[in-house]
Amino acid sequence: MSPIKHAVLSAAGIGSRLGLGRSKCLVEIHNRSLLSYHLERLKDVENIWLVVGYQEDEVIEHAISLRRDIIITRNPDYAKTNTLQSIFKVSRHLKERFLAIDADTVVENKTFAAFMQAVASQQYLIAVSDYTTAEGVRVKIQHDQVTEFNRANQDPYEWAGIAVLGPEMVIDKPIFVYQALMPFLPLPAFKINAFDIDTVSDLDMARQVIANNWKKP
Repeated sequence: MSPIKHAVLSAAGIGSRLGLGRSKCLVEIHNRSLLSYHLERLKDVENIWLVVGYQEDEVIEHAISLRRDIIITRNPDYAKTNTLQSIFKVSRHLKERFLAIDADTVVENKTFAAFMQAVASQQYLIAVSDYTTAEGVRVKIQHDQVTEFNRANQDPYEWAGIAVLGPEMVIDKPIFVYQALMPFLPLPAFKINAFDIDTVSDLDMARQVIANNWKKP
Protein backbone atom coordinates (compact mmCIF):
# COMPACT_ATOMS: atom_id res chain seq x y z
CA MET A 1 0.00 0.00 0.00
CA SER A 2 1.25 3.47 -0.85
CA PRO A 3 2.08 5.79 2.08
CA ILE A 4 0.62 8.63 0.01
CA LYS A 5 -3.07 8.96 -0.85
CA HIS A 6 -2.75 11.66 -3.52
CA ALA A 7 -0.32 12.19 -6.40
CA VAL A 8 -0.42 15.29 -8.59
CA LEU A 9 1.07 15.02 -12.09
CA SER A 10 1.68 18.38 -13.78
CA ALA A 11 1.23 18.04 -17.55
CA ALA A 12 -0.24 21.38 -18.64
CA GLY A 13 2.82 23.05 -20.16
CA ILE A 14 3.62 23.65 -23.82
CA GLY A 15 7.18 22.31 -23.72
CA SER A 16 8.45 25.00 -26.08
CA ARG A 17 12.12 24.40 -25.23
CA LEU A 18 11.86 20.79 -26.36
CA GLY A 19 10.27 21.96 -29.60
CA LEU A 20 8.42 18.79 -30.59
CA GLY A 21 5.01 20.44 -30.89
CA ARG A 22 3.32 18.05 -28.47
CA SER A 23 2.71 17.73 -24.76
CA LYS A 24 5.86 16.42 -23.11
CA CYS A 25 3.97 13.79 -21.15
CA LEU A 26 3.13 12.16 -24.50
CA VAL A 27 6.75 12.02 -25.65
CA GLU A 28 7.78 8.41 -26.14
CA ILE A 29 10.93 6.69 -24.95
CA HIS A 30 11.35 3.15 -26.22
CA ASN A 31 7.77 3.11 -27.55
CA ARG A 32 6.14 4.22 -24.28
CA SER A 33 4.94 7.66 -23.26
CA LEU A 34 6.37 9.38 -20.22
CA LEU A 35 2.85 9.40 -18.79
CA SER A 36 2.56 5.62 -19.07
CA TYR A 37 5.78 5.17 -17.13
CA HIS A 38 4.49 7.45 -14.38
CA LEU A 39 1.08 5.83 -14.08
CA GLU A 40 2.59 2.36 -13.88
CA ARG A 41 4.92 3.59 -11.13
CA LEU A 42 1.98 5.10 -9.24
CA LYS A 43 -0.42 2.20 -9.62
CA ASP A 44 -0.75 1.76 -5.83
CA VAL A 45 -1.60 5.43 -5.16
CA GLU A 46 -5.30 5.82 -4.48
CA ASN A 47 -5.91 9.15 -6.21
CA ILE A 48 -3.97 10.36 -9.25
CA TRP A 49 -4.65 13.96 -10.24
CA LEU A 50 -3.50 14.97 -13.74
CA VAL A 51 -3.34 18.69 -14.51
CA VAL A 52 -3.79 19.25 -18.23
CA GLY A 53 -3.68 22.27 -20.51
CA TYR A 54 -1.76 22.15 -23.79
CA GLN A 55 -3.25 19.52 -26.15
CA GLU A 56 -5.56 18.54 -23.30
CA ASP A 57 -7.91 16.40 -25.40
CA GLU A 58 -5.09 14.16 -26.57
CA VAL A 59 -3.56 13.98 -23.10
CA ILE A 60 -6.91 13.16 -21.44
CA GLU A 61 -7.70 10.43 -23.96
CA HIS A 62 -4.30 8.82 -23.45
CA ALA A 63 -4.48 9.14 -19.64
CA ILE A 64 -7.92 7.53 -19.40
CA SER A 65 -6.78 4.67 -21.63
CA LEU A 66 -4.06 3.98 -19.07
CA ARG A 67 -6.04 4.55 -15.86
CA ARG A 68 -9.80 4.99 -15.99
CA ASP A 69 -10.15 6.48 -12.48
CA ILE A 70 -7.58 9.23 -13.05
CA ILE A 71 -8.82 12.65 -11.87
CA ILE A 72 -8.48 15.29 -14.59
CA THR A 73 -7.94 18.91 -13.56
CA ARG A 74 -7.92 21.55 -16.29
CA ASN A 75 -5.61 24.55 -16.42
CA PRO A 76 -7.04 26.59 -19.31
CA ASP A 77 -4.56 29.39 -18.57
CA TYR A 78 -1.57 27.08 -19.14
CA ALA A 79 0.09 29.55 -21.53
CA LYS A 80 0.16 32.24 -18.84
CA THR A 81 0.70 30.15 -15.70
CA ASN A 82 3.37 27.78 -14.42
CA THR A 83 3.81 24.41 -12.71
CA LEU A 84 3.27 25.86 -9.24
CA GLN A 85 -0.07 27.30 -10.27
CA SER A 86 -1.06 24.00 -11.91
CA ILE A 87 -0.31 22.15 -8.66
CA PHE A 88 -2.31 24.77 -6.74
CA LYS A 89 -5.42 23.87 -8.74
CA VAL A 90 -5.33 20.52 -6.95
CA SER A 91 -3.62 21.27 -3.63
CA ARG A 92 -6.24 23.87 -2.67
CA HIS A 93 -8.71 20.97 -2.40
CA LEU A 94 -6.43 18.74 -0.30
CA LYS A 95 -6.05 18.66 3.47
CA GLU A 96 -3.11 16.26 3.65
CA ARG A 97 0.32 15.87 2.15
CA PHE A 98 0.63 14.75 -1.45
CA LEU A 99 3.18 13.61 -4.01
CA ALA A 100 3.95 16.18 -6.72
CA ILE A 101 5.60 15.03 -9.95
CA ASP A 102 6.48 16.89 -13.11
CA ALA A 103 5.07 14.73 -15.89
CA ASP A 104 8.08 15.51 -18.08
CA THR A 105 10.49 13.65 -15.79
CA VAL A 106 12.17 10.35 -16.53
CA VAL A 107 12.61 8.25 -13.38
CA GLU A 108 14.27 4.98 -12.46
CA ASN A 109 11.75 2.59 -10.91
CA LYS A 110 14.13 1.11 -8.34
CA THR A 111 15.19 4.39 -6.73
CA PHE A 112 11.66 5.79 -6.93
CA ALA A 113 10.40 2.78 -4.98
CA ALA A 114 13.05 3.49 -2.33
CA PHE A 115 11.91 7.12 -2.23
CA MET A 116 8.33 6.00 -1.59
CA GLN A 117 9.50 3.72 1.22
CA ALA A 118 11.28 6.69 2.81
CA VAL A 119 8.06 8.71 2.62
CA ALA A 120 6.60 6.41 5.26
CA SER A 121 9.00 7.88 7.85
CA GLN A 122 9.20 11.49 6.57
CA GLN A 123 6.37 14.00 6.54
CA TYR A 124 7.88 15.89 3.59
CA LEU A 125 10.60 14.77 1.19
CA ILE A 126 12.47 16.31 -1.75
CA ALA A 127 13.83 14.01 -4.47
CA VAL A 128 17.30 14.99 -5.70
CA SER A 129 19.46 13.47 -8.40
CA ASP A 130 23.04 13.55 -9.58
CA TYR A 131 21.80 13.34 -13.16
CA THR A 132 22.10 17.04 -13.93
CA THR A 133 20.79 19.04 -16.89
CA ALA A 134 21.74 22.40 -18.37
CA GLU A 135 18.60 24.17 -17.13
CA GLY A 136 17.95 22.23 -13.93
CA VAL A 137 17.61 23.66 -10.44
CA ARG A 138 20.55 22.65 -8.27
CA VAL A 139 20.27 21.92 -4.55
CA LYS A 140 22.67 22.35 -1.69
CA ILE A 141 22.50 19.47 0.78
CA GLN A 142 23.76 19.39 4.36
CA HIS A 143 23.13 16.47 6.71
CA ASP A 144 20.63 14.93 4.25
CA GLN A 145 18.61 18.14 4.17
CA VAL A 146 17.99 20.49 1.25
CA THR A 147 19.20 23.84 2.53
CA GLU A 148 19.19 25.86 -0.70
CA PHE A 149 17.90 25.88 -4.28
CA ASN A 150 19.94 27.73 -6.88
CA ARG A 151 20.72 28.08 -10.59
CA ALA A 152 24.48 28.34 -10.20
CA ASN A 153 25.27 24.82 -11.52
CA GLN A 154 27.91 24.39 -8.83
CA ASP A 155 26.25 21.83 -6.57
CA PRO A 156 26.37 18.17 -7.66
CA TYR A 157 22.66 17.47 -7.12
CA GLU A 158 19.58 18.69 -8.96
CA TRP A 159 15.98 18.84 -7.82
CA ALA A 160 14.23 16.00 -9.66
CA GLY A 161 10.83 17.70 -9.91
CA ILE A 162 9.43 15.18 -7.44
CA ALA A 163 8.49 15.92 -3.83
CA VAL A 164 6.08 15.11 -1.05
CA LEU A 165 4.60 18.42 0.04
CA GLY A 166 1.88 19.89 2.21
CA PRO A 167 -0.95 21.99 0.70
CA GLU A 168 0.30 24.96 2.72
CA MET A 169 3.53 24.97 0.68
CA VAL A 170 1.77 25.66 -2.62
CA ILE A 171 0.61 29.16 -3.52
CA ASP A 172 -1.12 30.69 -6.52
CA LYS A 173 1.70 32.95 -7.68
CA PRO A 174 3.72 33.17 -10.93
CA ILE A 175 6.93 31.86 -9.39
CA PHE A 176 8.81 28.59 -9.64
CA VAL A 177 7.94 25.68 -7.37
CA TYR A 178 11.35 25.76 -5.74
CA GLN A 179 10.88 29.44 -4.90
CA ALA A 180 7.65 28.61 -3.07
CA LEU A 181 9.50 25.95 -1.07
CA MET A 182 12.33 28.21 0.08
CA PRO A 183 10.52 29.52 3.21
CA PHE A 184 10.13 25.90 4.39
CA LEU A 185 13.81 24.92 4.12
CA PRO A 186 15.54 22.87 5.33
CA LEU A 187 13.60 19.88 4.02
CA PRO A 188 14.68 16.22 3.98
CA ALA A 189 16.38 15.07 0.77
CA PHE A 190 16.37 11.65 -0.85
CA LYS A 191 18.57 10.71 -3.80
CA ILE A 192 16.92 9.06 -6.79
CA ASN A 193 17.82 8.64 -10.45
CA ALA A 194 15.66 11.10 -12.35
CA PHE A 195 15.69 14.33 -14.33
CA ASP A 196 13.41 16.69 -16.25
CA ILE A 197 13.25 16.56 -20.02
CA ASP A 198 13.33 20.19 -21.11
CA THR A 199 15.54 20.09 -24.20
CA VAL A 200 16.46 17.73 -27.03
CA SER A 201 19.75 16.93 -25.28
CA ASP A 202 17.79 15.93 -22.15
CA LEU A 203 15.61 13.62 -24.28
CA ASP A 204 18.69 12.07 -25.85
CA MET A 205 20.15 11.48 -22.37
CA ALA A 206 16.88 9.89 -21.22
CA ARG A 207 16.88 7.44 -24.09
CA GLN A 208 20.48 6.54 -23.41
CA VAL A 209 20.19 6.02 -19.66
CA ILE A 210 17.06 3.89 -20.00
CA ALA A 211 18.73 1.80 -22.70
CA ASN A 212 21.71 1.35 -20.33
CA ASN A 213 19.42 0.53 -17.37
CA TRP A 214 20.55 3.71 -15.61
CA LYS A 215 24.21 2.62 -15.54
CA LYS A 216 26.49 5.61 -15.93
CA PRO A 217 29.41 5.21 -18.37
